[in-house]
Amino acid sequence: MLALRNVAVSSGSACTSALVEPSYVLRAIGLEIEDALASIRFGLGRMTTAEEVEEVVRRMTAAVKALRSQ
Repeated sequence: MLALRNVAVSSGSACTSALVEPSYVLRAIGLEIEDALASIRFGLGRMTTAEEVEEVVRRMTAAVKALRSQ
């Protein structure tokens, strides 16, 4: 998440942001605990553009590749 400065991204759900527990919504849709804990959440607003989303996808892809190469 540090690689995505200036992006509304967090781990867990907004309603459990102070807790280190998996999102109950992700668990309710059938995700295993490990997968739910490994999830991240992106915030989008009505003014978010397609170009902004594409830029975040590019940055996220680069960050994942960098982490996997370590």
